[in-house]
Amino acid sequence: MKLYIELEKCCGFGECIALAPDLFRMGGDNRAQLIGDGAVNQADEERARTAAFACPAEAIGVDG
Repeated sequence: MKLYIELEKCCGFGECIALAPDLFRMGGDNRAQLIGDGAVNQADEERARTAAFACPAEAIGVDG
């Protein structure tokens, strides 16, 4: 599975960071950033999907 963030939609609410702090971090522009290349292993898939679903700006996409 692969995650991506649509930066033009991200409002920096931080729900993704609270739900999956090892996958996301806050960037210098107050937008969420992915840690690494966005690839998510099976063990973290459920948390990644929960974080994406919780994004009020619907800025996180999931492929796979």
